[in-house]
Amino acid sequence: INTISRINHKNFINLLGYCKEEDPFMRMMVFEYAPNGTLFEHLHVPDFEHLQWSVRMRIIMGIAYCLQYMHNLNPPVIHPILHSSSIFITEDYAAKIADIGIFSEPIGRGKFYKGDGRDNTDHFTTCESNVYSFGILLLEIISGRMPISEEDGLPILNWV
Repeated sequence: INTISRINHKNFINLLGYCKEEDPFMRMMVFEYAPNGTLFEHLHVPDFEHLQWSVRMRIIMGIAYCLQYMHNLNPPVIHPILHSSSIFITEDYAAKIADIGIFSEPIGRGKFYKGDGRDNTDHFTTCESNVYSFGILLLEIISGRMPISEEDGLPILNWV
């Protein structure tokens, strides 16, 4: 709750409330609703609406501004797993960054894909890893390809 309360940006999914019970032990967080699903669904699920280039640019800019804001906090808040599935799309097609893993600690551990496509889960997440993940996300948004191709098994970075 302390970490999320520090992030006040229009492109970050808002926490509306939370519940903390000790007996029985239960935790619940309630976030704002983003009715248009995730960026992943729009890019890779055929039943979802195709995103026009102007919408894709708006999403890219929203993600970039939010990451810049998060990295400029003191101490910086690092998104542990920045993927298209952690970007929600609002009713007016704005990007909302979300990931429950971000709330565990200000600087977390997450999956980080090296240029060769190997998962380096032990990599300590830094601002630089967010920049790398943002670059991979850009390639995914522009090309419409999965970060790791199911067809040839190559990471998108090798394909480019």
